[in-house]
Amino acid sequence: MKKWNLGFMMVGLAFLISISVLSCQTNDDGDYSQQVAEVTAADLFITSEAHQNLEKEIRKSLRKKQNAISKFSREEMEQYQQLRKDLLNMETRAEAKIQWNKLLGYDYYASLDRISNLARKVYEGTDFTRLELMKARQKRKMRQVVITRVEKDEEAIRDCIAAFSEIAEWRTEDCLNDYDIKVMDIPFVSWTQVAILEEQYRRECDQCTQAVDDYLQTGISNCESSNGTCPITAFH
Repeated sequence: MKKWNLGFMMVGLAFLISISVLSCQTNDDGDYSQQVAEVTAADLFITSEAHQNLEKEIRKSLRKKQNAISKFSREEMEQYQQLRKDLLNMETRAEAKIQWNKLLGYDYYASLDRISNLARKVYEGTDFTRLELMKARQKRKMRQVVITRVEKDEEAIRDCIAAFSEIAEWRTEDCLNDYDIKVMDIPFVSWTQVAILEEQYRRECDQCTQAVDDYLQTGISNCESSNGTCPITAFH
């Protein structure tokens, strides 16, 4: 698989913004023939059964975590915020992972590892760039564009939350795939060195998925408090 560098990540964010805009507006003629004429390996990949199953698992994981967080008391939310910081500190990380699972009410890290292993199998043997993947996602989204209601109602809010959730799903998939690529590329010096680097990459993956959680929670809040518009923002 080709390595996906920072440049492609930035381009990917630009595509996510364009996708978000498309999901919030109508299209007069619905003619996307020029954009979708060429079928690429990435197009076939994201429509494959294996990738769709991966998306479902990521979606279920995000929903499960969001449901747990939505039920937190004020004290639990404070603990949640503190644990997020502790998870990124090597000295407090081990105990924080235990408390994190207890707070969420399920083994979050076992779930994350399971999805990461699934992503590794799904991406195995693929040979396309992050840019090509973003283009494929954009074309698929363009085919699914629907008119968003202007008035504030339950359907408009659901559509808004769905748009944020879809971006969160894609970014979570990218976080896990980036982690797997880094782990597979670890040079063998000693088992100790491998373990240190793997833990470092896991922390980076946690930081990446935490940013996704922040984006999704903020997005859901914005959708619920909006006046029926689609307040999609760029992923930072």
